[in-house]
Amino acid sequence: MAKALRHADRARMQPPMTPMIDCTFNLLIFFLLAPPFSMAEGFLMTNLPAGPGCIVDGPIVDYAVKIALYDEGPRGSAVEIVLNECQSLGSNFQALGAALQRMRDAGLSERVPVLIAPTAACRHKWVVRAFDEAVAARFSDVRFAVPHP
Repeated sequence: MAKALRHADRARMQPPMTPMIDCTFNLLIFFLLAPPFSMAEGFLMTNLPAGPGCIVDGPIVDYAVKIALYDEGPRGSAVEIVLNECQSLGSNFQALGAALQRMRDAGLSERVPVLIAPTAACRHKWVVRAFDEAVAARFSDVRFAVPHP
């Protein structure tokens, strides 16, 4: 008889549903409010912070070498490189490196400031490539201009 009562009590016992419903709704709210996970990898806007070595306001006139980067193409897929506001190099970073190397070979000091001035929508990878070319040409003072929107 005792065995039959224990078996009957187990059949009537229901697990508590409130904690399960709470967990389900918490997960539902989390996935509804979570940021999208499908952002393009490696796409960083070049909104550089103001800090040491950054030019925020005023004209940029005291730099012997200025590399301007203009975004082109859909979603920044290409870049236009302009050296010293007069020499357009297209999107050829090898030509930029060669031009910087010619400047160094002509006697330009390694301590001459090099300014990299990207537009606000320019991809970070183009800024890094311009920086790499300036360092490869043995310039030691490379600075960045903060892009204005």
